[in-house]
Amino acid sequence: MRQRKWMEFIGDYDMDIIYHEGKANVVADTLSKKSVHTLCKVISLVRLKDEVTKIGIHVTQKGDATEDLTVEPNIYDDIHRKQTLDYKIQEWRAGVEKRTVSWFSIHYDGSVWFDGRWCVLKDEEMKKIIMTEAHCTPYSMHPGGEKLYKDLKKIFWWPGMKRES
Repeated sequence: MRQRKWMEFIGDYDMDIIYHEGKANVVADTLSKKSVHTLCKVISLVRLKDEVTKIGIHVTQKGDATEDLTVEPNIYDDIHRKQTLDYKIQEWRAGVEKRTVSWFSIHYDGSVWFDGRWCVLKDEEMKKIIMTEAHCTPYSMHPGGEKLYKDLKKIFWWPGMKRES
């Protein structure tokens, strides 16, 4: 319950956690410049990678081990790719471009959105992935049917979504 409370609290904010070495990183102190600090950072990143892997998140490394670890979801890329294969979504895209459909929009990355949410249509595999992420992954908690629907509704849309969640 404590984790759920903090997840909901933090989820309301668009934030980045940034570590500044030294006192506000105005002038780097002597300890920050030592190679021991770099070694500790590498060890910390390796430990973090191991912990994240334990909960089922795949980690790929770009660059050297001293770079920052970033989390990038790839489900949105999959949805965007599959949208190009759905004839109904392409029909709505054409309607948006002709300005005959007002409730759909084209996002800056070229994907089709409904009322500010990702359109997932006629793709049972993608719906299953989204629902599994919300229900069963070690880093998520099932908050109950109505809360789950409200949380998913903020990001995704498909016909009959409330019935399926």
